[in-house]
Amino acid sequence: MTATKTNGHTLAPIQASSLYFTPLPPTHVVPPGKESHGRYMLTIPWNRVSGWGQPKIGPRQDLTFDPLAGVLQYAVTCFEGMKCYKTDKGDLRLFRPKKNFDRLKRSAGRLGLPCEWDNDELLELFAKLMALEQPLVPSTDGSNLYIRPTLLETSEGFGIKEDAFAAEALLYVVTTLNLGLGLYPSSEGDKGIKLDACNEYIRAWPGGTGSYKLGANYGTVNISKKPGYAMSLWLHGKEDFISEAGAMNVFIIKEAPDGYLEFITMPLSNGIVLPGITRESIIELLQDHASDKRDFPLEGVPKKIRVVERDFSMPEIIKGLEDGTLKGMFGCGTGVVVVTVGEIQYQSQTYKIPSNPIIKVLRDTMTGIQRGKIDEGRSWSFQVPEWNPQGKEGEQEEHVTAA
Repeated sequence: MTATKTNGHTLAPIQASSLYFTPLPPTHVVPPGKESHGRYMLTIPWNRVSGWGQPKIGPRQDLTFDPLAGVLQYAVTCFEGMKCYKTDKGDLRLFRPKKNFDRLKRSAGRLGLPCEWDNDELLELFAKLMALEQPLVPSTDGSNLYIRPTLLETSEGFGIKEDAFAAEALLYVVTTLNLGLGLYPSSEGDKGIKLDACNEYIRAWPGGTGSYKLGANYGTVNISKKPGYAMSLWLHGKEDFISEAGAMNVFIIKEAPDGYLEFITMPLSNGIVLPGITRESIIELLQDHASDKRDFPLEGVPKKIRVVERDFSMPEIIKGLEDGTLKGMFGCGTGVVVVTVGEIQYQSQTYKIPSNPIIKVLRDTMTGIQRGKIDEGRSWSFQVPEWNPQGKEGEQEEHVTAA
């Protein structure tokens, strides 16, 4: 795959076959406080004139930028959140990785960063990085190796430029252990997380960047969170419509007048919420089940259901609590997978949200697919091939070209 410039020149694509691998030296020692981080990192530079440079996998290390780099001056950076899972058989799995790559392309395009590459080539590089980290990936349910691909502008981004496009950029990938189950459980008897409905800060607005996974979107998440609450429930508009909770998509479960159980979530059309991959997967599973295209992978989801993508507000949630039509609420995303919402603070009042056993079915289904325990029939789980770069890892430090 090549990207063509307007002057007719072709830019070099990402090519997994040109990977340059540097093994850990035999004297490698994990720095204090870094024990949960991966040992390796993948880097791929980009230049506006020549295109993508040589991919490299080597020991995790610090990055160096010019003080006027666009990432430092104007937060020209976007990222993805992914996870690597280990099955009971010991093999590694990634969940719908090309969906993440496509979303990264979309975010990069919004910032004027490079946004063209062959997903198969990038996936091959990801797989080799994961294979190297295989000993670090935990095998217990709820545990995983979190993957953070990041794309940023490394060229000077200071002042007004002739156009919005970066001259140089860097795509890098690092990993770290992430134990989501312990932080956001949805087990039987769990009361769910507590949310604070936030009026003071606005996360996103129509025409903004809320639907892109940009670094600048997430700096306000922690500053707005009140003590004692898991995260903020983001509101917008005079109606106090709900957009996201922290950094996850939100669903409510309501009983409709015709007796159907509705799974209602914010639409993507106004550009306020992130097009979550977990969100998309849950919607597809529910819609296939409702239409008899495929049964839901686990029992516990009724047939009389529908997915509704529309705005919903805090006043609607309160009314649903009063008339009994609100049957549950949950958030979903890479970090939390699926988590029950048990309590919301709104305008100095506390509202208890009823629990719903279907939420645990959704979570068990998603984690089962991710860990290779459930075959959903859609090839969502990608098995990472084993990779041993000519047995060089752990020997005396040298540079090898991976085959």
